[in-house]
Amino acid sequence: MNCLSVATALVLAAMPMAAHAQSLDSKLRQTPLTVSVEVEGAVPGFTTDQLSAYVSQQMADAHLTAWHFAPAGPVAEANPPPNRVVWHFKTLPFAGGAVRYIGPALSKARDLFGVSRPVAVDAKIFLNGQYQSTSFDQATIKGGPHDAGLSDVIKKVMNSIVANAFAAEPATGPRLAALAPVRTVSRF
Repeated sequence: MNCLSVATALVLAAMPMAAHAQSLDSKLRQTPLTVSVEVEGAVPGFTTDQLSAYVSQQMADAHLTAWHFAPAGPVAEANPPPNRVVWHFKTLPFAGGAVRYIGPALSKARDLFGVSRPVAVDAKIFLNGQYQSTSFDQATIKGGPHDAGLSDVIKKVMNSIVANAFAAEPATGPRLAALAPVRTVSRF
């Protein structure tokens, strides 16, 4: 047997398994499941409780699954909910150096114009107590509930973690799946 026919045989052998796993995934996506939303870190314009409620609402607005997203209350580390998404927000430093500022007081300028901040966002999804995937992205946001950049980055990361959670290898063996794009950072 040549290499091409071996590869073809492997793909054909994996197809029934992939189709079966994919149908299970679509059933799980359409199952009304309560998923807890945990938030770590801070975003300008939100308290921790407000941010958790906001992220839950943005996840529901993405309409990727039939799941119900509920903000997590105080969670004991020893007994976390089996179905959860853990979000981590980290404000990144500005990339600029020292600049002489001439204008109104910075506090007044921030009140009038807002200040955009770079933020790193990552999320981990756990289903039935098992880790599934992690996705991350970066955005420049002003903060608050009316920030379109924050809403967009939450929906992008949500789309990626859900897609990647269902693209993971099942315990029964590998399956064919395309991973959703995840932003990676490379250093030169």
